[in-house]
Amino acid sequence: MQTSGSPPTEKLVAFFSGIVKLDAEGKVVIDFDLPQFNGTVRVMAVAWTKDGVGHATSDVIVRDPVVVTASLPRFLTPGDKAELRLDIANTDAPAGDYRLTLESSGIDTGNYPDTLRLETGKRQSLTVPISARQTGNADLTIRLASATGDLSLDQAVSIPVRPAVFPVTTRQVVKLAPNGGSLKIDNQLLAASILDGAFVSVGVLPSSAFDIPSLLLTLDRYPYGCAEQTTSRALPLLYVSELSKKAGLPEDPDLHERVQQAIDRVLNYQSTTGSFGLWGPASGDMWLDAYVTDFLTRAREQGYNVPREAMLQALNNLQNSLAYDVDLSERSTEVAYALYVLARNHKASIGDLRYYADTQLAQFNSPMARAQLAASLALYGDTQRADTTFSSALSLAMDTTEDDYYRSDYGSKLRDGAAMLALAAETTPSPSVVPAMIRYVAAARAKARWMSTQDEAWMLLAARAIKEGKEGIKLNVNGSPHDGPFSTRVSGNELLASPITVANATPNPLEAVVTTVAAPAQPLPAGGNGFEIERTYYNLDGSEANITEARQNQRYVVVLKLKQLNDWPSRVLVNDLLPAGLEIDNPSLVSSADLSNFPWLAQTEAAHLEFRDDRFIAAFNRDQGADASFTLAYVVRAVTPGNYAHPAASVEDMYRPEFSARTASGMMEVKAQ
Repeated sequence: MQTSGSPPTEKLVAFFSGIVKLDAEGKVVIDFDLPQFNGTVRVMAVAWTKDGVGHATSDVIVRDPVVVTASLPRFLTPGDKAELRLDIANTDAPAGDYRLTLESSGIDTGNYPDTLRLETGKRQSLTVPISARQTGNADLTIRLASATGDLSLDQAVSIPVRPAVFPVTTRQVVKLAPNGGSLKIDNQLLAASILDGAFVSVGVLPSSAFDIPSLLLTLDRYPYGCAEQTTSRALPLLYVSELSKKAGLPEDPDLHERVQQAIDRVLNYQSTTGSFGLWGPASGDMWLDAYVTDFLTRAREQGYNVPREAMLQALNNLQNSLAYDVDLSERSTEVAYALYVLARNHKASIGDLRYYADTQLAQFNSPMARAQLAASLALYGDTQRADTTFSSALSLAMDTTEDDYYRSDYGSKLRDGAAMLALAAETTPSPSVVPAMIRYVAAARAKARWMSTQDEAWMLLAARAIKEGKEGIKLNVNGSPHDGPFSTRVSGNELLASPITVANATPNPLEAVVTTVAAPAQPLPAGGNGFEIERTYYNLDGSEANITEARQNQRYVVVLKLKQLNDWPSRVLVNDLLPAGLEIDNPSLVSSADLSNFPWLAQTEAAHLEFRDDRFIAAFNRDQGADASFTLAYVVRAVTPGNYAHPAASVEDMYRPEFSARTASGMMEVKAQ
C-alpha cells in the first residue's frame, strides 16, 4: 500500500548553525532567515567543553502579526469552479482597515472585498470563488497591507491543475514525395485536443519504424513507476546521447540526474536476497530480476553510481536462481536472460553457454531468449556459435505468431524482435543477419498500433542498429536547407505560435513521423476492448448514492467492478481519477466504513495500491485461467464546495495496451453544509 501526494510548496524550516564558539560570558547569537511560516519551531542546542556536555530545547512560536491561512482543493482541472477559504487572525497587529489583494496565474478569482476591518485578537473568514484556466501549477499570492502602509504581508500558495482526461497518443507516418513533397504541422493537428499540456514530435529519419523522438516522448510520459516501467524508461536514456545525435535532437541537461533517480528507485524494490519486486521488495520473477540487473550493469558501464553491494546481491541472486531451477521447458526466457546478464558481468560459464547452444537451443522458445544466448557467446568471443544462434533467433521470430506469447516475460512479437536486433547491434563483429532483422522489426512496427513500455524501450535500443541512409536525407525546414535527419519536439502552444513545415529536397521519397500526446477536448465515451469496468458510489449505510450532488464533509464508498473478457495472463492496472471536490478519506476501507452494511462486497487482493491526492491506483497480476472478475472499494469525502469535472475510471493491460476500458465521465457538485 502506498500513499502519494503533491510535493509540498512550503520551504522546509530546518536549519543547522554548525559549530560556533561562545563568548567570554558563555553566550552566542545565531541568526536564521526563516521562510514564510506560521507555527511552532523547536530550537535545540548542544554545548560542550573539555570537562562537560549539556543540551537544551525550547519551542518558539513564529508567526506574522496577521496570520492568513488559505484553504484550497489539493488540485483542480481546467474549468473547475471551487472556493478559496481565507482565515485571517489578527494576533499582534493594530486594529484598522487592511487592503486585500489576490494576484494569480493559471486560475481566475471571483469577487472579494478589497478592504477588511481587522480587530486585534479577532479572527474572520471569507471565501473567494476560483476557477482553473490551464494545466500546470497555478500560483496565487495573497497580499494584505494596512491602510497606513506600515504593515504589508504576502503569502504565496500554489495548486496543481491537471487535465480531466488522460492524454492520448497518436502516430502518423506521412509520405514526402520526391523533389518538394511537403508537410505542414500547425494547430489543426490538435484541433480536437487541448493545446495546453500537449506535445508534438516530428521526425524524418532513415527508417520511420525507429522514430526516436516519438519513442522518447511517449516512453518518458508514462505515468506509473513499477520496477519494469522505471527500468524501461531509464534503460534507453543510458544511450540517449548517441540516439539524440542520430536523430538530430539536442542534449538533455537533466539526463544524468534522471537516470540516477531511476537507479535509486529500482534499488528500493530490491529484497535482502537481491531479487526485485514489481511494486516493492519481492522475489520469484527471475525475468524481472535479470531485466533490472541488466539495467544496473549497463548503468555501471556508463559511469553511474550503482552501489557495489546491491550489484553483487543482484548477480548472486541470478546465480542462485539458475542453480536452483533451470527447467527450460517452463523458464527458458528467464534462464536465457539471467545467463546473458551474468555473461555481461563475466560470471557465466562458457561451457554452459556452448552446451545450451549446441544441444538445447530448441528449448529456448522466444527470439529474445535465443538472441540473449547468442550475445552471451559473443561476449566470450565465440563468434561462430553466436552468429548461428542469432540466425536461429530470427528464424524463430519469423515463425512465431502473437498468439504464441505467454506474458510472464512482459513481451510481445515486436518487443522480442526489437530486443533481438538491439542485442545483435551491440555484438562485434556484427552478425550477418542484422539487415534481415532490421527489415523484420520494421515490418512488425508497421503492424503494431499500440506499444508497451517494453516495446518502446527495446525499439529505442534497436534504433542504434540503424546506420545507413543519413547521407541521402536533404530537407527544407521552415524554408531553410537542412542536411541529414531532422527531429523536433514542441508543446501545443509552441506549435500554435510557430507552425512547422518540412519539405523533401531529394529525388527519392521520404517518410515523416508525426506523434502527438494530447488530452482530447471532448472526453471519450464509456467503452473499451478486452475489459469492462463499472464505478458506483454508495452511502455508508449501503444505499446507492447520487454523486452528482454531494454534500460537503459527507463520505462515500467508491466500488469499482472489473471484468476481463479473455483468459490470457495479464498485469492489470486500474486508475480512478478523482474529481477535485473529493479526497480519499482513508486508505483502509475497514477502518473508514462499516462493512456490515456491505455484505456483498468481497474485494480482490491487489498486488499494489496507491492513494494519491488526485487518483486511486491498483494493480493485479492475473495468471492464465484465473477468475476474470475484480472488485475494489475505497472511501472518499466531499471537501470543497464547487462544480467539478468527474473523470472516467479506467482499466488496462499494461503489456497489451490495446486492451483497456473506461467508464463514462461527467460533472459533479459539492454543496456547502
